[in-house]
Amino acid sequence: MPDQLDKLRFRPRARIIRTIGDQLISGPEAAVIELVKNAYDADASEVSIRFVPPLTARRGMIVVQDDGHGMRLEDIQEKWMEPATTSKLTSRRSPGKGRLMMGSKGIGRFAAAKLGARMGLYSISGKKGARKEVLIPDLDWSLFSADAYLDAIAIDYSVRDTTSGTGTLIEISELNEAWSSEKLARLHLELRRLVSPFSADDSAGNFSIFLDLSAITQANSGFDGAAVFSATEAVVPLNSSAKPWQVLPVPILTASDYQVRGNFDDQGEFIGTFANRRAGTAAQAITLRVPAKEDEEPCGAVGIELFIFDREADAVRASLKQAGLGELNAAKARGILDSIAGVAIFRQGFRVRPYGDPENDWLTLDTRRVQDPSLRIGHNQIAGYISVASPEDSDLIERSSREGFEQNAAFKRLRRLVVTLLAEVVEPKRQLFRENAGIARRRSTSFEDVRKVAEFSQIRRLLNKLEPGKRAEAEQVISRQEAQLTERIDALEERQRLLEAKSSLGAIVGEILHEGGPAARYVAEASGLLHSQFKLVLAKNGPRYEEAIASYEKRLPLIAERGERLSSLFVSLRPLAGGKRGDPEEFNPVNVINSSKALFESHHVPVDVENADRVSAVFGYRDDLGTALVNLIGNAIHWLEQSQTPDPKVTVSLHRRQGSVSIMITDNGPGIPAEFAEAIFDVGFTLKDAGTGLGLNIARETLARSDASLFYHLDYPHGARFEIQFPAKDT
Repeated sequence: MPDQLDKLRFRPRARIIRTIGDQLISGPEAAVIELVKNAYDADASEVSIRFVPPLTARRGMIVVQDDGHGMRLEDIQEKWMEPATTSKLTSRRSPGKGRLMMGSKGIGRFAAAKLGARMGLYSISGKKGARKEVLIPDLDWSLFSADAYLDAIAIDYSVRDTTSGTGTLIEISELNEAWSSEKLARLHLELRRLVSPFSADDSAGNFSIFLDLSAITQANSGFDGAAVFSATEAVVPLNSSAKPWQVLPVPILTASDYQVRGNFDDQGEFIGTFANRRAGTAAQAITLRVPAKEDEEPCGAVGIELFIFDREADAVRASLKQAGLGELNAAKARGILDSIAGVAIFRQGFRVRPYGDPENDWLTLDTRRVQDPSLRIGHNQIAGYISVASPEDSDLIERSSREGFEQNAAFKRLRRLVVTLLAEVVEPKRQLFRENAGIARRRSTSFEDVRKVAEFSQIRRLLNKLEPGKRAEAEQVISRQEAQLTERIDALEERQRLLEAKSSLGAIVGEILHEGGPAARYVAEASGLLHSQFKLVLAKNGPRYEEAIASYEKRLPLIAERGERLSSLFVSLRPLAGGKRGDPEEFNPVNVINSSKALFESHHVPVDVENADRVSAVFGYRDDLGTALVNLIGNAIHWLEQSQTPDPKVTVSLHRRQGSVSIMITDNGPGIPAEFAEAIFDVGFTLKDAGTGLGLNIARETLARSDASLFYHLDYPHGARFEIQFPAKDT
């Protein structure tokens, strides 16, 4: 080892500055927003962005000016000119107004390099004694594209005394790209979306943004700046109290069909209201508890404001007319909804891009809607505003590119909070109203209902008014038609039974993979090991004989135990296989209950079976009872786990009744809200985010084929209770 080690030092090339500006800032609109945020962090009360024509590449100018606290020469040397400085991390509050800093990565100032080839900077600071003006007359960014090293680049500057007000002015010239009317309109809209439409805190509430396009005319640019500015005000007219060129927040379109407002605390408890304006009812209080999953981390307190729209022609026209937009045709009205759609996230009064852009479906609402378009709310049906806490209080961290949050466990938690609120509260309430109001077709029709229609009872009553001869002939025709229709209904019902069996089978495939997979893998791996040791056992008294015997003694019982587990799983699946049915028969329901509950043993939720009446026989199809029990027990376990109920428990109890056996499936979970009790058996209705809305309907329809019934006990106060009434054999 040498006596003394030499040192190697990093020496960055100057082009690292261009890399920061060009590659970490996504586009010119994002670069302007970075400069606006810098003004906010400097305690400015206002910032102006002025465009000076001609706005073509290598020409024109953008002037950004604020009235903040400005920068001293020391600030420029030690902070502004130091890439990735930690100054905003070590001091998270602004010195004057105590604002929580918007920037933290020390890269926003290099947004100027994204916008133009040259920059001038003028900053006046009144900190520490006499007021000073620092001038950097010409910073040529092309110097940072050469092969020179960063520490070799020198910038001219001057300092002088002044009595002018504090602030910073940045002149960006020789623009990197042209600015068309369309691009300026996008910038205006981005700036409007940047500021929260809600009352922000005092520090953000006194911050104004101005986009000055007054110098842009038809003569020098081919379009008029005032026209560009007013075009993006199409949704709501300009506020008459606003100053010229002031950027106003995108307004809230409060004339929605449904509105949700409230707050999640840091434990996932939501308290708020749901208003159904289409029904004309007052806002009702709603609560929800969303415990965190193992792969989630707390995301702090979250404020929620959601505006939801139905998109039928009459509904969307009425909503926008109520908003003051006059008479619109359906296509125009839907187009306006499309332009304001999206759920935005705000922090400290400023939007986190790109959340809230019409094309940014970060909640994957459209993917959910594909599964059930009538129940689920699509991305173009909702305009939302979500407020989140600081990075320290929420662990929601902006990416270095400033394009959204890092996809960490806290962001995953935030997304699930909002989606669960929609799935378990908002969407079911909306769907129930729409069905009851006849807006959406109710989707629950049983084969029993169809059979009653097929009996032609009303037509037969009319036959009594015919002459005897004609009546007999008509009755023969109707009887033949009735028999043919009944035969076809029987065939459809059998086909439906097979489809239901396959659907139920699909619902528990996850359980089979979860529980059977490890068992099968162990059997395969252990069998392979024992096969390799077989000759050692036969050799007797060999060098590894004792080791092989110990391996056999350890693994053979485990192979047998896991093989038995796989066997019981396959037995449990047999009722759902959808094979041909024979005649109904007498069977022991306890065996079916035990097979059904065995599917869910990996969840570690106790499923107790109580049989005080010693029930041992029912009459019907064991497959029907098994299908229903799998769905009911699976539902109970899902909600117990979802709500993280302390000491969760499912109880299946049997009781003798007159001519039947009652099977109660009871859990101590959150239960089902009373308003949804009548809808839970409807096809497609679900309170689960990823639910199909088939399970309970399948359970009820399946039991009906054994002349059994399924009920929900709305009056049970300690969770959820379902009751199956299954026929007993006549004695």
